[in-house]
Amino acid sequence: MKVIQSIILVIIAGICILPAGCVAEKDIDDNDSIIFVSNVFTPDGNEDNNFFEVTTENEDKDVLLKIYTRASVLVFSIEARRCMWDGYSQSGQPMAAGVYHYTAEIRDSSPKISKSGFVHLYR
Repeated sequence: MKVIQSIILVIIAGICILPAGCVAEKDIDDNDSIIFVSNVFTPDGNEDNNFFEVTTENEDKDVLLKIYTRASVLVFSIEARRCMWDGYSQSGQPMAAGVYHYTAEIRDSSPKISKSGFVHLYR
């Protein structure tokens, strides 16, 4: 008979509390609390999730957002305080449904604040 054991972890303020009173530290990516992104959007015109949006807690600085295909081809770039991508290339062509890589960088920040990841475009 195979016994399966579950462990429940509780994370409080960056500290991972393990069972039996053991404590382990967990690194927190501070950029997650500064640059906010979604990971899925559906630009289908129904008023819900039509844009991939990047916002920051510091609304005084511009963000440079770049979107790449899985083959690392730059398809969209914008620099603004509130960056939104509607699923179209820079030249206005609709991009295919799929996974895209993004980079977001707060301009003129010291130290440099950036975030990258993947976004799923569903049509």
